[in-house]
This record gives sequence, C-alpha cells and structure tokens, in this order.
Amino acid sequence: MSVHVRKCPYGNRGKPTTEFEINGKPQIYCMGWVDSMNDEALPFCESCKDWYRGRQLEEDFKKVERKES
Repeated sequence: MSVHVRKCPYGNRGKPTTEFEINGKPQIYCMGWVDSMNDEALPFCESCKDWYRGRQLEEDFKKVERKES
C-alpha cells in the first residue's frame, strides 16, 4: 500500500479510497471529511496532498500515463 500522508491534521483520516495501482501496489488516498452544513470538503482536506481530488493523485496518475505511453 502507498499512503502519502501518514498523519491527518484532523486526527483521523477520512474513508480511504484506492483509485488505481502503480507496479501492483494500490495507491490509497483519503476521501476527507465533509462539512455537514454545506456538504463540501473541509478546507484542510482540500489542501492535503493525500485528498482523493488533490495534487498527489494527479501526480501519481501522470506517472502511470507516462509509463503506459
């Protein structure tokens, strides 16, 4: 497994999600925490590199695309 951020500033990581694999290793990202008032991700989740819609996922996906082409 590949987890990029070991310690969540919130205390507990959100629900994990595996988006794809690199060299047979699942890439684990965090779905984050949601603000119950507006159903949006909390700001610190959006800024975390391990968030499933964050920059680490984009970087890892680009690595996979380069290897496949």
